[in-house]
Amino acid sequence: MNTRSREQLIAWGFLSPALVILIAFGLFPIGYAFYVSLHKWQIKQGALIGLDHYRRTLGDPQNLLFFIAGLVLVWAAYRLRATLRGRGQPRLQSHIAWVAVLLPGLWVLFDLGLSGLLATGDPALYNGFKVTFFYAAGTIPFQLSLATGLAYLLFKSMRAKGTFRVLFFLPYVTPVIASAVVFRTIFSPHPSSLANRFWGFFGMEDQRWLYESKSVVVLILQAAGVETHPGWLDDIFPSLALTSIILYNIWVYVGYDTVILLAGLSAIPRHYYEAAEMDGANGWQGFRHITLPLVSPTLFFLSMVAVIGTFKAFNHIYIMRTPGARDTVDVLSIAIFDQVFEFHDAGYASAMAFVLFIAILALTLVQNRVLGKRVFYGD
Repeated sequence: MNTRSREQLIAWGFLSPALVILIAFGLFPIGYAFYVSLHKWQIKQGALIGLDHYRRTLGDPQNLLFFIAGLVLVWAAYRLRATLRGRGQPRLQSHIAWVAVLLPGLWVLFDLGLSGLLATGDPALYNGFKVTFFYAAGTIPFQLSLATGLAYLLFKSMRAKGTFRVLFFLPYVTPVIASAVVFRTIFSPHPSSLANRFWGFFGMEDQRWLYESKSVVVLILQAAGVETHPGWLDDIFPSLALTSIILYNIWVYVGYDTVILLAGLSAIPRHYYEAAEMDGANGWQGFRHITLPLVSPTLFFLSMVAVIGTFKAFNHIYIMRTPGARDTVDVLSIAIFDQVFEFHDAGYASAMAFVLFIAILALTLVQNRVLGKRVFYGD
């Protein structure tokens, strides 16, 4: 055996424990979930039914093809725009070219694809995707913005930095079940609950919080005296119950993000700021042109983790969900759980779980492709 073969054998020997764990607890569950999804599986394995669960979950295959075609056209429009910009084409011609591809893509995506899938697919699946989107959109931007601001303030302050790190990190290390139960008590509809007492301090009426299925916009309109409103307002905005859960999620993870961002900020060489001050840059200019570009790899990592985490969120949502909220807080993981433990349909739940896996994988790839180019990794 020559030296190269011996080195490869040693390398595979060191890698084998990690590969065994990856296959046993990563790849095998994915493959087995797909196998279960191909069967009628209630309590025990039943007959092989092929892709019937996926047809029931997603809807008409023709609409699914239109949906995929629309996504391809939208992606082609995005790539065309980037290519034309790189070639220095006139702005007007570039806009006309990529809009000519984008508009048909959006029509195919929404009119021929998504509308048909919503009409023929499982309402629980698409409601789960909608609630998950509301949950992610309401959590990630505020969570990262607050964490960036707090980390920057701690970075500029030299006093009690370690103490604040511990205080901000405490919500993240607190057991989720315990903290979720506490927040369920805080957001109780009882007039003496902490949330209603705080709300009443501003002269507002008591709210049902976690028991409220109406959207925040509808409640604002009702508080303003507008009693009649379109029914679709409850469909395109998150409910008050989901908003309460979003507040809990921000409280838990903003401290974790702050600590990670503070570590990223501490790695920025101080002579960059000194040079900027000598050139007359103020605090905002230093933050915008020095801090944000150099901390962008950390922000990119946290955003990817947050997207994956929001799509997999389960524990605290299950604890904080109430009958009054109905399905307005049922993210996709909750819908999958209900299929297993309420309807005892493991085959159908596995199909929904595999759809969720594909969605998370696609979002991660798109995020890495689109946002990864905007990350500054230095010279």
